[in-house]
Amino acid sequence: MNPFKKFQYYFIGGALAKTDDAFEKVKAEVLFNFTAFFIFVNLPYLFIPSGSSIPFILAISVIFALLMVLLILRKSGNVKSATYFFLLNFFIQVTGHYIINNGRLSGQGLLFYLMFILCGYLMMGRKWGFAISLIVMICYSIGTYNWANNFALFHVPEKYGEPVETGGFLYLSLIPILLNAYLISVFVKATQKAAEQISEQKHLVEEKQKEILDSIHYAKRIQNSLLPTDKYIERILKKTNHDY
Repeated sequence: MNPFKKFQYYFIGGALAKTDDAFEKVKAEVLFNFTAFFIFVNLPYLFIPSGSSIPFILAISVIFALLMVLLILRKSGNVKSATYFFLLNFFIQVTGHYIINNGRLSGQGLLFYLMFILCGYLMMGRKWGFAISLIVMICYSIGTYNWANNFALFHVPEKYGEPVETGGFLYLSLIPILLNAYLISVFVKATQKAAEQISEQKHLVEEKQKEILDSIHYAKRIQNSLLPTDKYIERILKKTNHDY
């Protein structure tokens, strides 16, 4: 087992041991891989120059929350609990950025909201995905109204907001693009792995079933060869009756 697999198993081994469902195991792998990748690619946000410490605090809190996801996964072995925590903190983080920017969604903001929706659909199913999509649309509508109507709903001074996406900051848009692409790729890869495992299990079950049926047929042939035939029994009965 390579070092990464050992590290991964340290956190998700308990969750894998709790279920025989291949797709539940997939979710454990996807949650771990995506969270670990998220921590790594989030590091550049710690070094964004800004006139306020709030973006830095938000970046630190993201890393802390992601580490907590791994800890919950390790301690509880419950993928759903860790996923709930992940989605809740994701919502808090994107809402925090949304508020300090007065509802203005940058290109990165939209990509992170898209990732929030994808996490809901892929990790929790259609109902959660639809609910998160609805929340995102409501937030976007409120933010657009606030921005278009001279901060009619709320206003955070610009000095506390994030820097405008210019210069080197534009390249950070690659981070949410990478995260979205990685989330889809690990989910597809893990799902294919689960489908292969199910196919193998089905093949093994079919082989075992064939072996059992072959054994039954073989036993029946032996039984038939040892037992007298119906005609023989009928002849003996007739002879017995005739003797009496």
